[in-house]
Order: sequence, then structure tokens, then C-alpha cells
Amino acid sequence: MLKKGVPTTAIVSFVFVFMVFFFTSQINLSLLSGSNVASSIARSKPVTVNTARGDKRAPSTSRSGVKNVITCDCSHGYYDVWSINGPTLLDPITSTFFAIGATNSTPLDSTVKFHPYPRKTDKNAKSKVNELTLTSAPPKSSCGIRHSSPAIVFSTGGYTGNFYHQFNDGLLPLYITINSLTLDQDVILVVTNWSDWWAKKYADLLHQFTRHPIVNMDNQTRTHCFPSAIVGLMTHGPLVVDPRLLPRNKTLLDFHALLQNTYGPRGNYLSTSGKSKGARPQLVLVNRKNGVGREILNLKEVLKAIKEVGFKAIVFEPKRNASVRETYRLLHGSHAMLAVHGAAMTHLLFLRVGTVVGEIVPIGTDWPAKTFYEKPARVLGLEYMKYKIEVNESSLAEKYRVNDLVLKNPSAFVNGNYTKAMVYMKTQNVKLDIVRFRAYLKEAFVKAQRFMDKEG
Repeated sequence: MLKKGVPTTAIVSFVFVFMVFFFTSQINLSLLSGSNVASSIARSKPVTVNTARGDKRAPSTSRSGVKNVITCDCSHGYYDVWSINGPTLLDPITSTFFAIGATNSTPLDSTVKFHPYPRKTDKNAKSKVNELTLTSAPPKSSCGIRHSSPAIVFSTGGYTGNFYHQFNDGLLPLYITINSLTLDQDVILVVTNWSDWWAKKYADLLHQFTRHPIVNMDNQTRTHCFPSAIVGLMTHGPLVVDPRLLPRNKTLLDFHALLQNTYGPRGNYLSTSGKSKGARPQLVLVNRKNGVGREILNLKEVLKAIKEVGFKAIVFEPKRNASVRETYRLLHGSHAMLAVHGAAMTHLLFLRVGTVVGEIVPIGTDWPAKTFYEKPARVLGLEYMKYKIEVNESSLAEKYRVNDLVLKNPSAFVNGNYTKAMVYMKTQNVKLDIVRFRAYLKEAFVKAQRFMDKEG
């Protein structure tokens, strides 16, 4: 019952004002919450590039519905990978990729120039890689050749002439990039800085990555169109495949299995030594003979010692035009591999799990030896054995005094200076102490014999 003196209209007005205040507060809270979500999304957006300045920046959020057709995964130390997320036209004459799926809601400044090689901070490597342009500007040409699969674009320039870099900067990053995509993604490989020798040498392995002909964009005259494009390759580090970074938890062992599937014989492998009576473990010495350092100066004595401890010794000297299949089968059928630190050690990818792999480590090469070869060897289940040379086994001892920093403390001498590091890589040869080296060989022989008896 209402008290006398309080008009009904006044109460109705009070209730109305209260309800307006309540709902207005809820709306404001909702908007505040929504603005926080929007800010969070804006922070996670890929970078785009300003045409005039060429700088990477967060995309503007002032335009509603803006779609970043060209995006970048630019947060990694080794590499950047750019993507055109929609129909793409390649004009090979100008080395330009056009995002032909761009709309009025696409930022007008989406253009970038990029060297598609997974060494983003290496100026020397990038100087040997063609620069490509990605843009959302409209193309002047129409599609000449239409493809139904996305493109993966990369370069075989840079350091690809070196065997280590053929795998570390090319084939392994290609494997990682493809395996980062949707399950069983069908792709077309588009290559710049094309080399006929590279395409011929790795044709069998490249066919494992794609069922399509590889596009050599350097000799094309017609435009090509793709549903989308990835420009550049991903890498996880020196001969590393990190399962935490791939959707299907692939590792270096999976890449190793791919090589086996590509180059290995079908069925059980029978080595050249086998399990026949009196068979000896086979050791392949991968010999450097290029006149640019880290050669074994007393090779004849070393080979004699290898045979005397019981190995069957084979000297293998890598050549650019060598058959990968024949090289793979030679090493895969052996029980031990030995090499001085350098690109030749990359052949450890061809060895069976359990094989003995010996690395002769010259002065000043401890860190690269461990990083580039020892770690991958252990991931692959190889029996890694390091032979660290002493000062008297280095040719540098003839040029520098015993107390010179070059011999006494290589890390302090180099101190991050690449030119100084070349003292150890380019001017140093080794003359092994046969008495000391023989003790190392005996240990390697026992392990190789055990492996041969088990695996053949």
C-alpha cells in the first residue's frame, strides 16, 4: 500500500531512471571488456610492411575489417617467412608476387622486398640471393599458367655450393616448412637462383616433397598463378628438427628415414663386409683435398694405421657431381666414418643408426664441431667419437709460437671476429700423431666390430 503524499508518477519515474542506469552500466562494462579483447587480438596480428619506409610495423586497427593478405612470421632468429594468404600471381620478369586476392579492405601499403634464404642476418649469404617483391598492388598481367596447389618459394643461392649448406640451408628447411603445413599438403616448389647441377643431384629427394614439376622462376617468361604462396623457408638451427615446433612432432630421425626411403636399397641392407667369416668392419675416410685447409698431411700413414688396427679402409673424396645414391649406399653400408671437421661431416646423415662416426677436431673448431655435427650425430643414434688434435699436430704450430694466443686460447683470439676464425678454418692443416691416433682407432674398431656383428 502506498503512503499518502507520494505520487504514483514519481515512483514510476524513479524506477525508470534506475533501470536506465543499470543497463547503461552493463553496456559500458561489456564495451570495456570488448575493447580489451580487441587490443589482445591486435597485438597478435602478423606484421605488415610500409612501402615507403620498408619497415615492419603492427597493422593499423583504425580501419574496420582490414585484412592482411601479406603476412610475416618474423619472430625467429634464423629466418623470416612471408605468406600471401590468397590467390597469388608470379611475374617472373620482375620477380614479383602479387596478392591478386586483395580487396578494398586490404591495406594499400602491403609491399615487401625479401631474400628467400634462411639466414636473415647473414649479409654475405643474402648478397648471393635474388631479391623478390611481394605486393598487394594490382598486377599489370593476367594469369598465364594456373596451378591448383600453393607455392613454396625459396632460393638455391647463398652458400648452396657447400655440401653442408645444401642440407642445412635448403633441403632440411624445405622438409621443416612442408611439415609445418596442414597434413599431406600438396605444394609446388618455386626456385630462384636455380642451378642445374643442384636440381639434377637432388631430383629424387625433391620428388618426395612434391609430385609437380619444379618451377625455375629464373627462366620463366609467362606469369604463374597459385591459390596462395609461402616465400622463404623455416629452420630450427644447425641440422636440427625440433618436434616442439612442428604439428606432427617430426625429428631429425624422420628426415633420416626420408633419406633412407629415397636412396636406400629395398629390404634388409647387406654391407660390403657383411657377416661372412673373417669380415672386417668397413671405415670410410671422407678426405678433404681442396687446398683450402684442414687436410690430413700424413694421409698415407693414417690409412696404414687404420688398416693395421683391423679396418677395411675406403677413401672417399666428395665431388659436386657425385651421385647422391651411390654416396649414400657406400656410407650406409659402412660401419665407421672418419673426417676432419668440415662440410664432409654432413655425410653422417647417410649412416645407419649405431654407426661409428669419428670427427678430427682441429684447434679452434671445438664449438662448431660440437654444434654442427656432434649434437646431430647423437640425435641420430650414432656412436660419435671426437679426436681433438694437440698443438703439435696442427700446421699452425709452425707459424705461431707456443704461447701465442692463436694456439693458447683460440676463443680469446677470435672473439667473435669471423676473419680471425678463418685462421683455423682456411689456413690450418693437420698431421696426426700416429701413436696417439692409433689408440683412438683401436677404441673405434671395437665399437665398429660390435656394430657389424649386430647389424651386418
